[in-house]
Amino acid sequence: PMPGNFRRFAFNRRLLPKPADYYAGEGVCLRGRGPWRDALCPFHPDTNPSLRVHIETGAFRCMVCGARGGDVLAFHMKRHRLRFSEAAKSLGAWAPAR
Repeated sequence: PMPGNFRRFAFNRRLLPKPADYYAGEGVCLRGRGPWRDALCPFHPDTNPSLRVHIETGAFRCMVCGARGGDVLAFHMKRHRLRFSEAAKSLGAWAPAR
């Protein structure tokens, strides 16, 4: 038990937003069908969609600038220049530990 009012918090992956909802909220327009979708890459000046996003996992990879990550948390960290805990908190995935 922790003294005082201190509560432990931890990352909970299940609380991350669904990839389609997250990317739409970030203004990233996903195009195409199938698990991998195309979009304009926000990490470099892009006029021809070079970002690939996996609609189920949130993984992303730019075929031009090389930006990549495994989920919406990684995208959020990179795009907003946040540390892991800051990004998890802002996405609502930082919850009281059980």
